[in-house]
Amino acid sequence: MHRLLLLWALLPAMAFAQSLDSLHIIVDAEASSENPYVYKTFQEAAAHFQDGTPEHPMTVYVRPGVYWIDDPDDSTVKVGKDGREPFGMTIRCQYLNLVGLGAHAEDVVLASQRGQMQGAVGNFTMFDFWVKTLRVSNMTLGNYCNVDLVYPRNPRLNRQKRSDAITQAHVGYVHGDTLIASHVRFISRLNLNPLNGARHSYYEGCHFESTDDALNGTAVYRHCTFDFYGQKPFWSTFGRGVLFVDCDFYAKSDNRELFFCKQGGPVTLVDCRYHAPSDSVYIGWTAYPQPWLRCYQHNFTLNGKPYQIGSRQPQNTIQPSFLSSSQTAAPFLDINQHTATLQTGCDTLVLSTSEPADWHVEEGYSEYVSLSAQTDHSVTLRPTNNTDETVSFCAVAATADGREAACYLIVKPSQLAPPTFKNTPRIVLKGNELQLSYHLNLQGRRDESLITWSRNGIPVAVSHVAPQLNYLLTEADQGQQITATIMPKHQRSNYGSPYVVRYQVSKKYKCQPTRTLSTDFSNFPCQWQPVVKAGYWTVDGNKPADTASFPWAFDDQKPMWEYAQGFNGAVGMGLLQAQRGARLMYTPMPRSYGKMSLVLEVDPTKTAGQGFGSATGQYMDVCLKFDTQRLTGYGLRIIRTTKHAKAVDFLLVRYDEGQVTPISDSVSATCYRTGCRIFIDFTDNQLSAYVTTKTPRPADSTLPHEVRLKADVSSNPFGGIHLQHTGSCGESTTMLHQLCVSWY
Repeated sequence: MHRLLLLWALLPAMAFAQSLDSLHIIVDAEASSENPYVYKTFQEAAAHFQDGTPEHPMTVYVRPGVYWIDDPDDSTVKVGKDGREPFGMTIRCQYLNLVGLGAHAEDVVLASQRGQMQGAVGNFTMFDFWVKTLRVSNMTLGNYCNVDLVYPRNPRLNRQKRSDAITQAHVGYVHGDTLIASHVRFISRLNLNPLNGARHSYYEGCHFESTDDALNGTAVYRHCTFDFYGQKPFWSTFGRGVLFVDCDFYAKSDNRELFFCKQGGPVTLVDCRYHAPSDSVYIGWTAYPQPWLRCYQHNFTLNGKPYQIGSRQPQNTIQPSFLSSSQTAAPFLDINQHTATLQTGCDTLVLSTSEPADWHVEEGYSEYVSLSAQTDHSVTLRPTNNTDETVSFCAVAATADGREAACYLIVKPSQLAPPTFKNTPRIVLKGNELQLSYHLNLQGRRDESLITWSRNGIPVAVSHVAPQLNYLLTEADQGQQITATIMPKHQRSNYGSPYVVRYQVSKKYKCQPTRTLSTDFSNFPCQWQPVVKAGYWTVDGNKPADTASFPWAFDDQKPMWEYAQGFNGAVGMGLLQAQRGARLMYTPMPRSYGKMSLVLEVDPTKTAGQGFGSATGQYMDVCLKFDTQRLTGYGLRIIRTTKHAKAVDFLLVRYDEGQVTPISDSVSATCYRTGCRIFIDFTDNQLSAYVTTKTPRPADSTLPHEVRLKADVSSNPFGGIHLQHTGSCGESTTMLHQLCVSWY
């Protein structure tokens, strides 16, 4: 059936020669007749839609013109209902055809002009279709929030975009079985959503303009053109993924690395051409492909030259001979799971596919797993890892015609008991440092013990990479009991029972008053710790009052922070937000504090300078001279606004009992990028901030690439530190690399 529907999409646009009736109506902005089946606006016509049938669908002919689905002059800020996005129109019609009657798709325009925080709260979406089958042909569907509407047939209908700052602005969703779009132009930028959602989606001879997270991830695209103003046009694909046949992709950005998906998934390209400003750009399936991912290409070129996509991980790319321009569906081999962890001596795994296939493991790994009980559709795997190290590789199913599916295996050796202590662990004081001494029966294996240092039951340092054997004493430790909890482990064991070693720091221990605090977060305790107490970090979550307009919450039973490997713009290891609302505070020892400075080195994971996911109250405050009990002090706010899509605003702020007031003008700048350094200083009743970055200035920006701010403020005796992040997580986090604080 769906092949027939696809063939239907290839036919010329229906000639307009049929008499009008209740199932065949016209939308004509210039209409003057009294014909009951002719309507001047799309809204009037939609009020008369009937469900139709497969043989006799509701057919709507639209004469040339610009038809606003949502009034762009309405100053009302549109808000969604029941947790969904705000919509321009919701249409329920079982079988619906929309047909443009112009000579070109540009002649008929269905338009809207709203997006996230630009005329709407939420990702404004022009259409929400509830159908069984939707056919759209020979027209333009555009959300002109961040794109100028240019209408050559009648320039009086031109309209300037709402904002230069690119935000999430959708075209539409389809809830139903089938979408067929033929010779349709889909126009927006971020999150285009060109009628996403149908179980089967076909685009024939269409044109798309978008940045990221934009395209339909379960569709067939034939003879289409794409203008990519971003780096990753798909959020993800899934199931069969997407199929492109005879398509052209035009890179409109200066990105040196281009990917199809942000989160990955199957992609197939047949007879497709990529056009980029340089032959040296890298094109990948996704930035961080899973080893099991399988994508297909045939006759793909970059600037006219043959090119293999994803060459950094060649196992992800298959170039079978059977692919051709007659392909009507993406090649696919279903497998029951894509990842598995197996322990030698304990586990077995049965993998199965939807079709007969031959099974093998990647070359060089056959000694780590045995394949048995093979049938046409399944295989049983038993781990046989007789080493001390965990290994990982793929088990691959391959069909006779060259399709593949893979499962990424993590194969552990047989588990051994946790190591025992050879001697009694002890803590010794050397200089101003406590050193934990112990010896385990490792038998040559690697010590992976987890060590947590605590003061009076509150963690103050913890292992993240290797056992944390040392703890540097501060004045907060004077007269306190310090414990080191050891959970013994090597690479072939689980953690053993905790063993606690105690050390009582003498009240007579002489430690100079703390004048500096420095951490690279490599031993930072990330678990929830809400206590506000002198000498301790408070590690918790907070939803500030100025984010009340934006619904979000966090789970206080889960960590707010994690020490982890970075990605995208975040390089190396560092401290990342694990939930929205992540907060850190440090409370110094009680005394009166005067001059104070802070240096924070960060890497935003966002790479274009926007720092945060959207302009929905997403910011990071970095504060000093702070009373952590009363939430009072001074700081620098870094916030995404609707002013710019590739920059953030910087401003100095005052906290007063948790209420935040700006105390400087805001400066829009492009320096919130990889290698960002934030300097904040309080001296002689003056608060100043300086922000710079190692990342070069964007060539296409006239905004400042460094920030200098000053404000006269009242003195206070506080010396605390406060860091509040209200941005969304995942690919919108900021990695903290190094913090240095000085009290003078």
